[in-house]
Amino acid sequence: MSKPGSGHFHGTNGKGGGSAPPLFNNGHVTYEGIAAHREEFMNKSVEQIADLLKENGYEIRICPSNRQNKGSTAMIIEITNPSKERNIDQVQISPDGSKHHGNVPYVKLSTSNEGLIKVIDGTREQYRTDGTEKARLIFKRDSE
Repeated sequence: MSKPGSGHFHGTNGKGGGSAPPLFNNGHVTYEGIAAHREEFMNKSVEQIADLLKENGYEIRICPSNRQNKGSTAMIIEITNPSKERNIDQVQISPDGSKHHGNVPYVKLSTSNEGLIKVIDGTREQYRTDGTEKARLIFKRDSE
């Protein structure tokens, strides 16, 4: 299998044959691209997400979250080569969810131009929020 380059994950979204936006377009992500390719962040290890970033031009450092709760396995992928060519600044992987959002795994992407985007491996009903969420939320597809 060939290594994907920039702009990888072009394809169809499986709905009427329309074309889905790419996940990465020359190192940039968009909310729409992430929503179309949400599975790339669900049920993935920190290493798998780090590899995806590296394949798309990101240099990274993996470290534990500085907001660790007892028993939490949350990890942070810090971007060490920020530039106008890439818009992801940081990725937080919370495979066990969190005490304030429930036990629903999620990946939160911090971007320089799209804001916070959270990919939640569960339904809207499973995810707890107090209504002050700063991130735009992407949930598991209804068919999953």
